[in-house]
Amino acid sequence: MPETALTLDDILRLLAEHEEEAGRTLSMVPSENATSGLAKLPLLLDPYHRYFFNESGHDERWHFRGAERLRDLETALTVPLLEQLGRARYATARPLSGLNAMTLALGTLGGEPGSTVVTIAPENGGHYATPSVARRLGLHVEYLRGPDPHSLDLDHAAQLLGRVRPALVYVDQSHCLFPVDVASLVTTVREVSPETLVHVDASHWFGLILAGVFPNPLDLGADSYGGSTHKTFPGPQKAVLLTRDPGIEKRIRDTQDYLISSHHFAATISLGIALLEFRDFGGVEYARAVVANTKEFGRLLTERGLTVVAADRGYSAGHQLWLDTAADGIPPKTASDRLAAAGIKVNFLDGLPGFAGQGVRIGLNEPTYQGLSSADLVELADVFAAAVQGDGPYEELADRTARLRRRPRIGARLDEDSPLLRTALALASDSLRTLRRSSLDSVGAAS
Repeated sequence: MPETALTLDDILRLLAEHEEEAGRTLSMVPSENATSGLAKLPLLLDPYHRYFFNESGHDERWHFRGAERLRDLETALTVPLLEQLGRARYATARPLSGLNAMTLALGTLGGEPGSTVVTIAPENGGHYATPSVARRLGLHVEYLRGPDPHSLDLDHAAQLLGRVRPALVYVDQSHCLFPVDVASLVTTVREVSPETLVHVDASHWFGLILAGVFPNPLDLGADSYGGSTHKTFPGPQKAVLLTRDPGIEKRIRDTQDYLISSHHFAATISLGIALLEFRDFGGVEYARAVVANTKEFGRLLTERGLTVVAADRGYSAGHQLWLDTAADGIPPKTASDRLAAAGIKVNFLDGLPGFAGQGVRIGLNEPTYQGLSSADLVELADVFAAAVQGDGPYEELADRTARLRRRPRIGARLDEDSPLLRTALALASDSLRTLRRSSLDSVGAAS
C-alpha cells in the first residue's frame, strides 16, 4: 500500500496557497457558486458530526440526541425559508446534491419498476445522468425533443405522452441558456396524459426562482421542483425538493428515509443561513444583476471578437453563456488554459447542445455574488478576451483580475467591529483547539 509523504504542515500550506489563489481569481464555472463565511461556519462546528431525525420534536423520538438543541435551525429556519422563498407548502432539505435529489425524485414519482419516465433529450440540454439513474431504478426512458437546444416540440410531446402514458415528466435542463416553456408543457401533459406528474429540476435557475426573477415552476403548474443549492443560489453544496401537493410530500417523506440516512445536518444549517442572508441582504438585487450582467457580458465579448452563442436571442435568459472558441480558431482547452493563467476559471466540455465538438461554458453567477457590478464588466471583458486571444502578458492580466475581486460581496456585512464577526471567530477558533474552552467564555474573550 502506498504511504503519503504529506504532513499536516504540508496540508495547511496547500490550503493556504489555495485560499490565496482563490482570493485573487474569478470562478466563472456556471455550476458553482461561493457562499458566505457565516454560512460555512456550521461545517466547522459540532453539528457537522450529528444526525438529526426528529423533525416532529416528539420526546419519544430523540433516539439520536446530538442535535436536540439545534432542532429549530432546520425546522424553524431552513425549511420555512425554503417554503416562503420557494412559494411551496412543503419542502425537504434532505437531498445531499443535485444528483441525489434527482434520484429521490425519480424514485418517488417515477412509478414502480417498469414504468416510463419522459425527460429532455441530451441534445436539448437534458442532464447526462437522468436516463442512467432512471434505468438503474428499473424505469423506461423516453425523450422530449425540439427544433433547437432551447425549445421543445409540443406536438411531438403530445404524441409521445399519448403513446407511452408516463408516470413522470422530468424536466432536467442542465445545459441551458433559456428555460423551456414549462407552462405550455404542463398544459400539454394535462390534456394528453392527466395522470402524469411533472417535476422540474431547477438546479441552474434556483436562485433566480427564489428571487422571483424567474417564474416559479409551481405557479406554472408543475407538481414539484427542486435541485441543487450552489449554482445561481449562493449556498452550500446540497439540494432540495418543493411541492404544494400533500400527497407528493408524503410520498417524498416516505421514500427519502430509505434513500438518505444522514442528510448532513450542518449543511442544512448552512443552507438556512444562506437563505436568511439571501432574503434579508440583497438576494433579489443579486439575482437581477446576474441576468443583466450575463446579457451585457455576452455583448461585450461579441464586440471583442469572440463567438458567443445565441447572440440573435440576447445571449441568455439566466447566468450561462456558451462560447464557440473553435469557430475563432482557438481550441476550447487552449482558451481555458489561457484564461486560467489570467486568473479566470471556466468550463470547457463536450455535450453542449448545438456543438459538434467542445465548447466553453461560463457563468456570471459567482462573479456577481463576489460583488462585480455592471461597471466592472468592461474591464473583465477586456481581460477575458485578451486572454482567450493570447494577448498577454498573463501576469498582468492576472493582476487585473485580482483587482476585480476587491469588491464587497453580497450578504451580511461582517466588518472588523461586528459582534457577529467576533462571535463567529471565537467559535471557529475554539473548534480548532485540542482542549476546548467554553464557547461562551470564548465569545466573551473575543469581545
